[in-house]
Amino acid sequence: MDSEPKKLTDLPVLVEALRGSLDALILCFSHSWGGLEQVAANDAVDAARLGLRVRMLCMSGTPVHRYLAERPEVEVVPIDYRPRNTFDFKLKKDIERLTASGVNLIHTHQTSLLGSIIPWLWNRRNIAMLASRHIMNDHNKRDFFHGALYSRLDALIAMSDALRENILRTHPVRERQVKVVRLGLDFDRFDPAKVDREGRRASWGADPGTIVIGLVGRIDPAKGQAAFLRAAAGLLMNGRPEEKLKFVIVGDETRGSSGAHLAELKEMVTQFRIEDHVIFTGFEENVPEVMRAFDIFAMPSRQEAFGLVAIEAMAMECPVVISTGGSSREIIGDEEYGVSMRPEDAFDLQRQLRYLLDNPELRATMARRSREYVLANYDRKRRLRQTLELYERALRRRKAL
Repeated sequence: MDSEPKKLTDLPVLVEALRGSLDALILCFSHSWGGLEQVAANDAVDAARLGLRVRMLCMSGTPVHRYLAERPEVEVVPIDYRPRNTFDFKLKKDIERLTASGVNLIHTHQTSLLGSIIPWLWNRRNIAMLASRHIMNDHNKRDFFHGALYSRLDALIAMSDALRENILRTHPVRERQVKVVRLGLDFDRFDPAKVDREGRRASWGADPGTIVIGLVGRIDPAKGQAAFLRAAAGLLMNGRPEEKLKFVIVGDETRGSSGAHLAELKEMVTQFRIEDHVIFTGFEENVPEVMRAFDIFAMPSRQEAFGLVAIEAMAMECPVVISTGGSSREIIGDEEYGVSMRPEDAFDLQRQLRYLLDNPELRATMARRSREYVLANYDRKRRLRQTLELYERALRRRKAL
């Protein structure tokens, strides 16, 4: 199976081959700041810090724009419109301007935009084109229109084996086009020894004897916060007399939403009479510290192609409870690093949390193994090298290198 790119060469040699030749344009037009947006922005920063020319085309004022505006290594190209999915003539004008100024590789993190990118590149065979897919697809794209679009790609990048299999089932692509490049973490930042675990826990009112169970993600019905609260209420109602529990929900509502779902969640807390045990923190910048302060991390999402927050928790030595489906098997293995639950099933989440609460030695073993596993498989430096290998192959294929 041709999934991951085979090792081309060491990173310094690869960078030397690309320096002065690569002029990459990375596209991300999302208003949010979740896994997709962080991956796109961090990929751009990592490549630019090596001295490679990288530009980011994004919407003005978005979290991606604000994040990159503070990092001068990347040339940010903000636009004041949201591109349409097909034949967007404003985007055409910007692409033509940027390719005329030297861009020779375009990498979009939103495959929905291929219909507004590929048509303008059809006769520009010297421009390499890559796309990353971050979500599972539930409908058949094997039609003439999508076949034409995907045939122009030099590579379609998936973040996991499960997502690659989904792409091959539903997209008009050849096996050798679809490459797995796993997500990666900066282990200098995600280091349990470098954060203030007890200080963070104290800010939540959790003493050393309190078990803190956390959920991190935007406030959205698909992320399973309602199931999390129902499970919390069940555990508190049927808990051990000596047991002290805190439930922490980290994240803001999706930008542009009405705020109604957050209000519904807070009303649930009131109805369940668990106000003393539940904390809504809003958005948190220091994710490593937050994850280290948890004793258990829960991800009861409806569906995730890959749970970036789960490997962030595991890197900080926190066992996880994760919904089945997507790439969950790749994340927790045969439950060596956490346990699985049925998506959005509050009873099943409660059952699995009770299992971990009743087995502290198992939690400690999972915590240690989790970090070891993430260190071995989700290194950001490895991701960077594999991405640059694909860039190098694409440029060589297009005779731009």
